[in-house]
Amino acid sequence: MKLTDITLRGALELAGSVEEKAAQRYEALAKKFAGDGTSAKVFSQLAQDETAHESHFRDLARRIPEQGASQASDQALDLVRASAASRYFDPEALAQTDQIETPADALREALGLEKATLFFYQSLKDVLDDSEELNHLIEAEKGHISVLMRVLISDARFRGLDDTW
Repeated sequence: MKLTDITLRGALELAGSVEEKAAQRYEALAKKFAGDGTSAKVFSQLAQDETAHESHFRDLARRIPEQGASQASDQALDLVRASAASRYFDPEALAQTDQIETPADALREALGLEKATLFFYQSLKDVLDDSEELNHLIEAEKGHISVLMRVLISDARFRGLDDTW
């Protein structure tokens, strides 16, 4: 699908696909860095969360008419399209973990992915009517970013995504 042709429903389906691929990537990274307890735990938990997020986005997409009828402005739709133009939204790129050599590299890549998805989901929020489900997903992505930053900056011990540190 070309970015210029993306509809609201298509954007939600894309979000589901990205979450699915992210879960697979995080599972692969958890296995790759199984010897590093903190990283393995972070990636295992992220994989579980992304699998749940995929389901939520697929449900949201099913509730949107095929044409994605929306009262959104052209600018808001352009922001959705622009935010989808990310290397993190390329299924082939998400499937590759060979170039990630260290746990720190993996954590930085995960942070980039989480930031890209947050931007995409916030742009979707401008297009959708107030969606409690989307708001919940946005908050979850913010939590992922926070945890990843804390682990990267402080080399802190990971105790869970809901940890208040």
